[in-house]
Amino acid sequence: HMRGGFPGGQGANAQNVKTESLGRQTIEGVVVDGTRTTLTIPAGQMGNEQPIQVVTERWYSAELQTVVLLKHSDPRSGETMTKLANVSRAEPSHTLFEVPADYKVTESSRGRAAIASKSQ
Repeated sequence: HMRGGFPGGQGANAQNVKTESLGRQTIEGVVVDGTRTTLTIPAGQMGNEQPIQVVTERWYSAELQTVVLLKHSDPRSGETMTKLANVSRAEPSHTLFEVPADYKVTESSRGRAAIASKSQ
């Protein structure tokens, strides 16, 4: 159950969630757009004496359609960071898609699929 980008939705009323744009930058050679969402859990909501601020920073690549960098900070559980690394948009080697030399390709009896089997 996600509300405002935070699991559990504890105290995630609209007035307790603030989202701001962090602009655009390049991470790992990928252009990304950043947003920072801050959830404030008011004092007393969970037995806390002071307000608790849970901050999520999300850097999203529209081109790759994925989050490249995600930082999550919660005083109750600490900080976590997830980052996409070693991004390569080069064509994969054609050898990855070739049948090895010691295999032969045969049609299945139904004619739907080619089957590669190792030569004896």
